[in-house]
Amino acid sequence: MLPPLGLADSLLLGPFKLIYGIIPFSQLIFFIGLSTLSRNPQISRSVRFNMQQALILDIALIFPSLLGQIPIPLPGMLVNSGSNFVYLALISAVGYAFVSNLSGKVPDKIPVISDAAGSQIP
Repeated sequence: MLPPLGLADSLLLGPFKLIYGIIPFSQLIFFIGLSTLSRNPQISRSVRFNMQQALILDIALIFPSLLGQIPIPLPGMLVNSGSNFVYLALISAVGYAFVSNLSGKVPDKIPVISDAAGSQIP
């Protein structure tokens, strides 16, 4: 992990991670809450689109973590490279969405994720 990103991560998201870790079943609660809210037509389409993208990213990142739990020993370089790729892909997607939203554009250029999110939002 890149030290500046790790520091920013711990400073900005540390309190949320603490609360997230304290509440039992918080991952499931937040997932169901975001899923329900992303289908509410009273919320702006842009917010619903971003929520749906977050949900799909969460689902997409489950698969690499499952592969990491296979009891077959893998070379350390392969495991570290995979972990770094997942982290950098997540940071890139979130950074792109953040910058796009700040500039007033819809962040719909994330391959596969944006298409899936767009098809879920009426």
